[in-house]
Amino acid sequence: MAEWTVVAEALDSVAQAMEQYGAGAGQLIDSVLQTQGAQLIKEQIAMLLPSSGRTWKGKPAPASVAMPGKFTQSNGPLSVTISARGRYGYLYFPDDGTNTKRHAGNQQFMMRGAENATAQIVDLCIGKLTEDFNQ
Repeated sequence: MAEWTVVAEALDSVAQAMEQYGAGAGQLIDSVLQTQGAQLIKEQIAMLLPSSGRTWKGKPAPASVAMPGKFTQSNGPLSVTISARGRYGYLYFPDDGTNTKRHAGNQQFMMRGAENATAQIVDLCIGKLTEDFNQ
């Protein structure tokens, strides 16, 4: 499983907003990250997923079309884990770097999708903290 974490520099503004907010900031960040943030990550990953373009009778939809509905989400304290489920488990191999006869590995679309969503998630977290603080 590929794992991605946000570097500290990207979260300095969130940390400052949490300090100003005080108690309960972690719960607000959790709620944003595990709802809107997770959805953004899923959408960004889905945009990067490859499609073979092959079709035949009974062939299920490719991951690029079926996602983000086929991701599983596991929530933790100030974290969210996104993974493919069911018949889309094969996405692990190109993300991990494993090569097959026809496909190049090490595509890292899960990590790149999470990185692409970082700025929006940080903005959402700061916005929620600011909005709730002002009320």
